[in-house]
Amino acid sequence: MRVFFDSNVFLKYLAGVEEAKKLLDKVEYGEWKGYVNDVVISEVVYGYLRLALNISRYRLREYVVNYVDRVGELLEQDVYPLFVNFEHLPTSTGIDTLLEYVVRYKLLPNDALIATTCKVYDIKDIATFDEDFARVPWLRIWKEV
Repeated sequence: MRVFFDSNVFLKYLAGVEEAKKLLDKVEYGEWKGYVNDVVISEVVYGYLRLALNISRYRLREYVVNYVDRVGELLEQDVYPLFVNFEHLPTSTGIDTLLEYVVRYKLLPNDALIATTCKVYDIKDIATFDEDFARVPWLRIWKEV
């Protein structure tokens, strides 16, 4: 089965949530083919740094600039391995489609980019804890297995 993974699954896994681990295990053990895009990778990197460093979003830039070696070490050890078993799909949308999905499905812009990526690559299943994707008629949500 082909399943797109939302960033919240990775972030909940990093925070120790068992259901997230079970979803990621489906890819690790070859039961599902997992997919992500640039949006997911960016959100995971950002969210993980805030979680691991326990700093506000306003201080994150300062920390990245001043402690780049520590940041690189965290990302290499904890984040990079998460994506090894996932296929990275380019985000393929323009402003017209993005705005259409924001309005039609009442999604935030990053979620609209995820939905368009799924549509472009004909992926009908998404692992997520975000109920907003329930408004996208061609997506089936997996939040537990």
